[in-house]
Amino acid sequence: MFHTIGYKGHYIHLSYVDRVEKIEAQIVDASGGFVLKSRRTLIGAKRAITRHIQASGTPANCR
Repeated sequence: MFHTIGYKGHYIHLSYVDRVEKIEAQIVDASGGFVLKSRRTLIGAKRAITRHIQASGTPANCR
C-alpha cells in the first residue's frame, strides 16, 4: 500500500511492504528537482519540511 500526502507545498510518501512502514519526506526545490529524506514517523517528516521552509525563508504555500 502506498499513500502520498501533500504538506506545505511538499510531499510525504508512506508505504507499507511486508509489514514494514517506510516514510519519506519529498522536499521540492524551486528549480523543480527534489530530495527524499527518510524519517521514522509522520511527525518527523512534517518537521523536516517545516525546518526546510524556515531555513529557506520561503512562504509555506509557495513553490
